[in-house]
Amino acid sequence: MKSQIKSYEALLEHLWADEQLKNNFIANPKATFAEMGVHVSNSITIEVHEDSLELKNLVLPLKSESQIGNVTESAPGFQAIIQQAWKDESFKSQLLQNPKAAIKKMTGTDLSDTLIICVYEDTLTVKHLVIPVNTANEELSELDLIMVAGGIGRTAGIIVAQ
Repeated sequence: MKSQIKSYEALLEHLWADEQLKNNFIANPKATFAEMGVHVSNSITIEVHEDSLELKNLVLPLKSESQIGNVTESAPGFQAIIQQAWKDESFKSQLLQNPKAAIKKMTGTDLSDTLIICVYEDTLTVKHLVIPVNTANEELSELDLIMVAGGIGRTAGIIVAQ
């Protein structure tokens, strides 16, 4: 694939349409990005996680000015959880170790026992990207429904480091 991507949403459309591309991206995201004309610094490791109806992956971004604006615009409902994690190391630890309990603490919502939630923390050298379920082809999970009801959108961005 030689087409250059302009946004994470455009990348997702490609990944959802091409299973082999998606599998290659999960296995080797930097090579896939390079094929799409996106340069990622050698000092950055990218880990890709794929959601399913039973599995929801969430990313706790680095606390930086650019990320704060990004979170505010793209995930207003999840913003409170992220900001609490940035302010409170104990809450962040709970979010990383027991996401359901931390989400319940912030939202008051019990999540299904069958739903698995994994939370990953970005660092200066490791960036996590999530391939969400293509909701055009699947039913929404319980957490997706809660996120939609709370005004939470996809939190994703392509980090291109120089």
